[in-house]
Amino acid sequence: MTTAPGATAALYAGYFHEAHQAMREVVSGLSPALLDWKPGTETNSIAALIAHTLDSERGLTAIVASTALPRDRDAAFRVSGLSADDLVTMIDAAERDVDGFLAGLTEQRLDAPIERPMRTASGAWWLLHAAVHSREHIGQAALTRQLAEQAMAARQGT
Repeated sequence: MTTAPGATAALYAGYFHEAHQAMREVVSGLSPALLDWKPGTETNSIAALIAHTLDSERGLTAIVASTALPRDRDAAFRVSGLSADDLVTMIDAAERDVDGFLAGLTEQRLDAPIERPMRTASGAWWLLHAAVHSREHIGQAALTRQLAEQAMAARQGT
């Protein structure tokens, strides 16, 4: 690696903080019903997208930091009835966890091949994957919010 682990950790921490702020903005002011709304079959709610994204961030950053976390990937897609405040609490907790995992980065872990079920790649690659994955789902959640608000307005006749 050409970048010191501390600089890499700070870079990713800043990126995840921006992503978490975007998540907070997506859920802000929404009712549990809108957070659970789905645009159609085989789609996910805002709450599920946020829960899954946070679970994935935690899992991947933990792996790069040599920390094993138990994970039930499917559970994130089953969340429902959460308020915007509940989701912000989840976002804040994930941010603290991710910061902690990033603080434990070493050059060895950034360079080392890390084996996952579908791919083996360096720790640096897994951090990049976590960051990109997060932004993909934030975009989906933002679009789902727009669709949910439009559907609600149409039902109310506005």
